[in-house]
Amino acid sequence: MGKLFLYSDQIIESPENQRLDSLLFNGMETGKIKVGYIPSTQDKDKKYFRTKVDYYQNYGISDIMFFDLYAEFTSNNINKLMECDIIHLSAGNPIEFRKAIKHRKMEQVLWDYYHSGGIIVGVSGGAVQLGQSTRLFHLFKGLDCVESSDALKIVNFEFLPHYNRWNNDFKQEVLAYSKRTGTRILCVNDGDGVIVDGENIQMIGDIKVIGGKMKS
Repeated sequence: MGKLFLYSDQIIESPENQRLDSLLFNGMETGKIKVGYIPSTQDKDKKYFRTKVDYYQNYGISDIMFFDLYAEFTSNNINKLMECDIIHLSAGNPIEFRKAIKHRKMEQVLWDYYHSGGIIVGVSGGAVQLGQSTRLFHLFKGLDCVESSDALKIVNFEFLPHYNRWNNDFKQEVLAYSKRTGTRILCVNDGDGVIVDGENIQMIGDIKVIGGKMKS
């Protein structure tokens, strides 16, 4: 089994993110790390990809693969993705990202990668994919929770990024949702995050936990 690093956000200038980064790269020779970057949305001009290239290059990591789920998708690159030291699930709309993962039949690929010892980094909407569902974001948008709202379910909680940005009305809706469904929710401020290593769950920062028993 591998490791999961769930970031609320990931910004070069943020010293808070460096706490997670230091744990992510601990024991690794960064100059030899290969990252497989999966965008949450179509990124034809590679605008968002270049931002993340800059982020990793700040740590001396230059071998970064762009694995598209949209117009440039090819299943021929799956083996190359599986060879990466880290798979990075980008920030973005978690509902659309979930649809793209399902459309390209990538659930099993990501499960196999993780269970074979791979490291998955999820940022914001990318981190949401590792949890139980995207239902919190259906709730936020006033959408019905459909079957496709189920996420990868690698962990048995839901991840709510940017908790410091949500207004009190939505926070009350999140609390009511947790009570109604019995769902465990980790509410994470920007700069903070969660590391899952087997049965061990490490919370980095001031994280609010809503709901029942915690297990990975």
